[in-house]
Amino acid sequence: MLLWLAPGPEPLFGQAVGTVSIGAALIEYDGFLASGAAVLAPALRFEAANYSIGGQASWTLFESGNQVRQLTAAAAWLGPPRAWWRWEVSGSLGTSKYAGEPAAAHLLAGARLHVFGREGGGWVSATMGASVDGSTDTRIPVELTIAGWRAHQSLAFVGTFTASWLGSARHVDLLGAVRWSRGGAEVEGRAGARAWAAQSGAIGNPRSGVYGEVAAVVPLLERVALTASGGNYPSDPVRRLLAAKYATAGLRVAFLGRSAAPAMAGALARLERGHSADGSRARLEVEESGDPRGVRVMVAGATTVELMADFTDWEPVQLRRVGTAAWETRLPLAPGVYRVNIRVDGGRWSAPAGTRLERGEFGGEVGVLVVR
Repeated sequence: MLLWLAPGPEPLFGQAVGTVSIGAALIEYDGFLASGAAVLAPALRFEAANYSIGGQASWTLFESGNQVRQLTAAAAWLGPPRAWWRWEVSGSLGTSKYAGEPAAAHLLAGARLHVFGREGGGWVSATMGASVDGSTDTRIPVELTIAGWRAHQSLAFVGTFTASWLGSARHVDLLGAVRWSRGGAEVEGRAGARAWAAQSGAIGNPRSGVYGEVAAVVPLLERVALTASGGNYPSDPVRRLLAAKYATAGLRVAFLGRSAAPAMAGALARLERGHSADGSRARLEVEESGDPRGVRVMVAGATTVELMADFTDWEPVQLRRVGTAAWETRLPLAPGVYRVNIRVDGGRWSAPAGTRLERGEFGGEVGVLVVR
């Protein structure tokens, strides 16, 4: 599948991110009693210049011995960036199994139009496909979404309006989210309301109400992070997911896509220089005109700075020092929206300040850069 998605005969450049999350949870699904559980969730994502592909699985084992198994795979293809817009097509498939309930599955395809400005933008999207439950009842889902986002320094805000149809199940969701990130740590809060719902009696039966979630990721070592989350989320009839209340805590271990430098040595070096050896403390700047344009990273005390992005085919580019805290390279950049990460002193790849932080559906982070 990766080869089929690759753009013609060009090399398969990109960045891969692989993680395994292990934790404990207290979960109460609709129709089930609250129970403690152990959770195992591996994820793998590959992202190249104009496409991404990934998969995520989760296995939840309750105290009673009941299990919940979920598996999702998705792929997206991005068109070339224009002056103020960019198109995207995507597809996903997944399956879920709750204890003794019949298994359910979905296959979806969608199209999205992105629009953007200097620090904000939005998108409109439409999704259709097939949704099947264990009784072989197949329905044609439709989802329409309008969204807007705004980014400022280490904060990002997004709001969405989504209308969904699946046979007699219909509902409208309003969602707002804010994300703060600094020094590799990240906190995200989401609050929403299912403003209207018509029930169907199927798995993922929609109900009106309000919901909210909070999640945090705090890096401990180069490849290990502490995770915690809690709240409640609504059902999703299209993907046949049940509503739930939950609280979780665990560890996320990266097995792909992170620096293999010794963690203690890197931490001691950062303390001696007085700065964090990752991109979140560095700032990215791009010249407003020129061909090629100057791309500059401002970070104090660094010894090496690297950049990789969709405009470099995700191949690392070494920047040269041009001042006590400035590193630069020159690249041909047309106006548009790009995705970029930087690495300082062999640390982890991360989104620099001056870009909007975007976390992929299957983990990992990237900075979204708007070039005018």
